[in-house]
Amino acid sequence: MNRIKKIWVISVSILALITSSWNSFSQDTTAVNNYWTTNTAYTVPKSRLELSLFSASHLGLSNKIELSAHPLVFWVIPQANLKIQWSKYAHWAIATQHGFMYPTIFLRLLGKKDKNGFISTQYDMPQMFSIYNGALVSFIPFHQAILTVNAGVAFSVRFGPLDPGSTIDMPFIYPRLAVFYNCPEFYPGIDFRGNFNRMFGWVFSVENFIVTGTPYDYFMENKGALSYDSRKSNFRYEIGYKLCYGTYPSGKIWHILPDIELIFGFGK
Repeated sequence: MNRIKKIWVISVSILALITSSWNSFSQDTTAVNNYWTTNTAYTVPKSRLELSLFSASHLGLSNKIELSAHPLVFWVIPQANLKIQWSKYAHWAIATQHGFMYPTIFLRLLGKKDKNGFISTQYDMPQMFSIYNGALVSFIPFHQAILTVNAGVAFSVRFGPLDPGSTIDMPFIYPRLAVFYNCPEFYPGIDFRGNFNRMFGWVFSVENFIVTGTPYDYFMENKGALSYDSRKSNFRYEIGYKLCYGTYPSGKIWHILPDIELIFGFGK
């Protein structure tokens, strides 16, 4: 756990340093527009669609309610989230997020009799789903930047036994499915994003997955990326890294992977 504490201290210190440094240069706290505000307490405007190729897409149902889902992956692993913005002041915004996931179809598709299968067919995947509820608080520390603190909890419901040996010990997959083997699962995190100018910006985030009822109880994903936004706000490109840490059944493992996002915006 000492290593985990060091990660948190370093992450918070970096955010504090950047915030204080930029504040010393500018007292302009103009609110950002609501485009490209994934993982913040801001919602995209009504009828605007931000279609992502590699992550969830976002649709503004109203100016305060946003629906997110992956249009392709949804048919294999149904999952959707609803973000509701409750309050927005000069430099603050508060929202809640509510979602569900139904992984049974996906897990059954991964089962094969040969060695290429991710899950052995000896394991029966029952019908199951999870429900997620969380809160996001965003603060605008300086012009064109958003600092967000979020926390949530997920519970799962299974209609049959689930063998612990059927886990998929891979980054991104294991921590998101751990709630079905151990319940509940907590998700605290931070997200810091903004623009250097009209077209170029950055994203820095730390997501944590704290699982109860198991010794494999902690996972972390740290993203750092530079972004490019088109002048008409109809295209966004992000390129960076994803640093993952997890206490898997096979041991404590670090992964560092490239991270690319391509997002197309429709509507204003």
